[in-house]
Amino acid sequence: MEDSIERPLLGHYNLWVTYPHRPFRKWHKCSSWLLLACLLTSSCASYRSPLPSLDPPSEDEETRISREFRREAKKHFQYVNNPEIERYIVRIGQRILSVMGPQPFDYRFFVVADSQLNAFAVPGGSIFFYTGLIERAKSTSEIAGVMGHEIIHIKGRHMARHSGPDAISLLSLVGMLLLARSGAGAQAAGAVGQAVSATRQIAYSRQLEMEADTLGVRYMASAGYNPAGSLGFLKTLNEERALNPIDLPAYMMTHPVTQERVANVQLVIRSLGELEIKSDGPDELKKMQMILRLERQETDKVIEEYEKIVAQNPENGEALHLLAFAQHYKGQLSQARKNYQKAKTLNPEDPALYRDLGRLYTTSGDFSTARASFDRAVAMDPKEPLNYLYLGELLEKENDLRTAAGAYLNAHRLSPLWDKPPARLALIYAKLDRLGDAYYYRARSSMLQDEDERAISEFEKAIKILGENSPRGQTIKDELKILRSRRR
Repeated sequence: MEDSIERPLLGHYNLWVTYPHRPFRKWHKCSSWLLLACLLTSSCASYRSPLPSLDPPSEDEETRISREFRREAKKHFQYVNNPEIERYIVRIGQRILSVMGPQPFDYRFFVVADSQLNAFAVPGGSIFFYTGLIERAKSTSEIAGVMGHEIIHIKGRHMARHSGPDAISLLSLVGMLLLARSGAGAQAAGAVGQAVSATRQIAYSRQLEMEADTLGVRYMASAGYNPAGSLGFLKTLNEERALNPIDLPAYMMTHPVTQERVANVQLVIRSLGELEIKSDGPDELKKMQMILRLERQETDKVIEEYEKIVAQNPENGEALHLLAFAQHYKGQLSQARKNYQKAKTLNPEDPALYRDLGRLYTTSGDFSTARASFDRAVAMDPKEPLNYLYLGELLEKENDLRTAAGAYLNAHRLSPLWDKPPARLALIYAKLDRLGDAYYYRARSSMLQDEDERAISEFEKAIKILGENSPRGQTIKDELKILRSRRR
């Protein structure tokens, strides 16, 4: 039997973060609410139901709605899987949640590769940002404004409080959904996809929109973001509407900008008084926007643009950093190294810069210098999982697998709902011939991707090797109990 208890493998890199396990109560007749969740990408025209509203689901039921929606949405949405983009959105969401007190469920954040200016929230804690919104925002505070607004829709259970669309149409869709879930026909199955992509079925009421604005601004400000970003995003939406009067932004369909909303946000900002705005160095949004462009094969254009910026202002450390990042992406390693070093002299306290330098030196095979760069990044920002994820990649290349496992464990414990660290751990433990642990972390990665059947299969393989009475065996039994209960 394998010893499945992780021990400190990385000296000062080891951080221990607990992973919350949340039990689920039985799901009682919430298919209708799943459809409501699926229709959240919708328009803001007002609908009043001629029939009484359905009873709202419990919070545990909302958690299941969220999971079911995510599972179906994977078939219809193309997600951005870049670690930098993923962590950027998660950091904003977690920072706002950190000032809101205990929450009834785990929030999950996703980025959809779609040019629409859109974002939406699903009951139970799932929030989706479209790349079109990220690319058109002017600051991270604008993104935080949207995030705060969407979190309040979930926290305030606004979907459950809203009357919903025409009940007869809703119930007919529910019937098709039930057929689809029972496997009765391809046409019925298509109804679920139609629900996911629906855009003109439901809207939040004026009262709920105002509540989301008011509380969203207050919480984002408490988290240290500039509340003016919320107002700035409303202006961005108005600019978009002016530029494209026919093609109304999707976000404006679900959250129409009115003078009343703008005036309310202005009033809330004034009521906040003096605030402490937290600055963590250069605004990360520009880098995220660059990454999205690089992944669209606009590398040469991006490099040309930043070369002009640097030529006009050679002391612009942020521009030098971004130019180096683009050059690294293209494989121009010597130019990238030169510009990274210049940027470091101008912005010596930027942990992201040392992290990027570490990745560059890893690519070029200068492992000792890479390690020194990652050491600096970790010392400056010890709670950022990206530092450990990329450090683990370096250690793998050095064939220091046990220490790499320690790095990935730190990333996993710092971000327990992120699927990438456990996926890397599964590969590492397989190479170390610790198959029980390999199956365990493969199962955890699958579970975080809402692939329950695969997770059950991997957990069953793990427990056969590790034994039911081992410390990890008991954890696996608990996980299996939760997963199997979902299938009832």
